[in-house]
Amino acid sequence: MVGDPLKAWSNGRLKSTNHRVMMSGDKDRFSIAAFIMPNEGTIIKTPKELIDEEHPQLFKDFDFMKFFFFAFSNPARHIDSGQLLYDFAALSPPVSNGHMDK
Repeated sequence: MVGDPLKAWSNGRLKSTNHRVMMSGDKDRFSIAAFIMPNEGTIIKTPKELIDEEHPQLFKDFDFMKFFFFAFSNPARHIDSGQLLYDFAALSPPVSNGHMDK
């Protein structure tokens, strides 16, 4: 979910990825999570310079906090599925080779 607003802002040029951790061996691993949240009322909007005939706008403009609450409002929703941004803000279904880019 963290990368989805950046994906929308970049009109799909930057990809959001799922978080994955793979461990091998028997050594301990320590992690620190860091999160950045835009100010309340921040609108995620694709700059007009990133929209043209070859790159039509993929996502509607949206309030980040509304997206955040949408992501966590339903426990059954899979945040890392790659589908969340499309469910919330897609202007049309993604056109690709039949697989959603993740």
